[in-house]
Amino acid sequence: MSQELPRRQTLPFRLGPGAGRHPSREHAQRSPTRVQLPAVSTLAEIVMHWGQTRPSQPLLSFVDLEDQLTVLTAGELLRDALRLGSHLRARGVKRGDRVVLSFDTSPEFLECFFACGLVGATPCLIELPSSKVSVQTWSERLRVKLRMLGARAILMDPDFADLAHESLKDFTPEPGMEAPFVATPAEFATPAEPFTPEPPDAEDTAFIQFTSGTTDAPKGVQVSHRALLANCAALGEHSQWDSDDLMVSWLPLFHDMGLVASTLASFVHGIPTVLMPPFGFLLKPSRWLWALHCFRATNSFAPNFAYQLCVKRIKDAELEGLDLGSWKRAYNAAEFIHTDTVHQFTERFAPHGFDDDAWKPSYGMAEMVVAVTVRRRSDPMHQESISRTALSSRREAVPQPRGPDSLLVVGVGKPIRGIELRIVDEEGRDVPERHEGEILLRGTSLFGGYYQNPEATQAVLREGWLHTGDLGYLAHGELFICGRSKDLIIKAGENHHPYTMENAAARVSGVRTGCVAAVGVNNPQTGTEDIVVLCETTETKPELLRQLCKHVEDTVFQGAGVRPNRVLPVPPQTLPKTTSGKLKRAYIREHIEAFDKLSLLVAPPPKQAVVH
Repeated sequence: MSQELPRRQTLPFRLGPGAGRHPSREHAQRSPTRVQLPAVSTLAEIVMHWGQTRPSQPLLSFVDLEDQLTVLTAGELLRDALRLGSHLRARGVKRGDRVVLSFDTSPEFLECFFACGLVGATPCLIELPSSKVSVQTWSERLRVKLRMLGARAILMDPDFADLAHESLKDFTPEPGMEAPFVATPAEFATPAEPFTPEPPDAEDTAFIQFTSGTTDAPKGVQVSHRALLANCAALGEHSQWDSDDLMVSWLPLFHDMGLVASTLASFVHGIPTVLMPPFGFLLKPSRWLWALHCFRATNSFAPNFAYQLCVKRIKDAELEGLDLGSWKRAYNAAEFIHTDTVHQFTERFAPHGFDDDAWKPSYGMAEMVVAVTVRRRSDPMHQESISRTALSSRREAVPQPRGPDSLLVVGVGKPIRGIELRIVDEEGRDVPERHEGEILLRGTSLFGGYYQNPEATQAVLREGWLHTGDLGYLAHGELFICGRSKDLIIKAGENHHPYTMENAAARVSGVRTGCVAAVGVNNPQTGTEDIVVLCETTETKPELLRQLCKHVEDTVFQGAGVRPNRVLPVPPQTLPKTTSGKLKRAYIREHIEAFDKLSLLVAPPPKQAVVH
């Protein structure tokens, strides 16, 4: 008679006005101690370490869309990962195999993730189908990635397993390779034969994450266990994490800021993490803040747009009783940080206990695992007003009082331990402080190249340095980000960053938050680039649309010092974004004629947005 597995327990857990503290987080520790990584070299060792030394400690909690709380202790995680690993081994998965994982935020995702590590396989992270991507497009992308990876298996969210099976019907693997099998965690729910884990080596690939693809086709970023643990350790050390800390995250787990910065970095330090699905935040941003309140959380990562969404979308009635006084580290990263957002968020939520010293502007990327620079709490947060004219004409960051010619930038801190940073010009020569150039990186967190893509790897890795394509400058050793070189608009010999224009346009009433793109389009008649600003709006009346365009044009001129050649109002859900929410400016620029046709001043709203 087969032994039944214990059922996972879930409890109702409401996030909103009237919610109290979780019983486990009622009071702060009197004397918290600094946390450090155990003496391990792989993720498999870390899950075994916590499972054996702290089996009853709740390390992972999940609040789903129905306000149900699931808690996973270190011992339960190890038990379930070993069971899944045994089933994978029985199905023929062995050390070095690639296993595709495609899940929403859930206990099953992380159990499968660690199960791969215990078997010695490499988890490869792929997003689920969504409203932003058609089923056909998702299936095509899946087949391309499967062929490239030579994947042995696909572990899938049960709600989408049929789509994976359908995608494999006409799938042809590379010569000598077999088509992967598709399975859900429920299929591996029965007790399994005990097996001895086969942890990989420190230099082996811990996981493969596909880049968002803001400028190019997605590439598989290989992250070794050594680089992963080095980055996690340095991030915790730089941020001074301690034993009373708790992380809250709604970020997707198939991207570096959600998986590594928010989840794995906390886990390897033994810090509890509370996870929510991204859609829950987008549907109701106040859920994020109430999770911080209920769990007396100290740490949380989010991109700039999330803080702005909280300012614009959350109603006062949703904040009654909210207490953010425990939030010590509000990381702001993954996209350009707008000073307006920082000020507005602080002003709106200071009455609810938010401390402006909690801000931690940061910079990072998947090719360096996740974290590159982070503001230390002991250092003041620097917000500079520099001359836009000097930056665009001479590439110098010249401080000046705020005025019409000012560009406001936020310092993103100094490099964490183990990372070297340079700023270079077009010839690869180091530039002095306060001169803009490309950001180059190297160090212990450097990725292992793009999987099966030596050309793309060689394009960014040269003489040991990662050429990021990002532009910035140093001031007193601190990094300031100006933008991406591929997004730069060059008009009449002057450089213009799209972010300042987009931020200005977003302030216009009727323009959807986070749905503005500024791109440069070559104009053969003038011999330079035209500036085109595209903004999503729900307005459809021609006269009101013309007024909106004029207002956007004037506001961009006032805020960015340059007047757009064209403003295109487009319907909601038109502008293409990556799976992490970043605008695909290169795609927009290359397909500007298609977007011209979608302008609400040219034609009525289309039944279907541009396929991207």
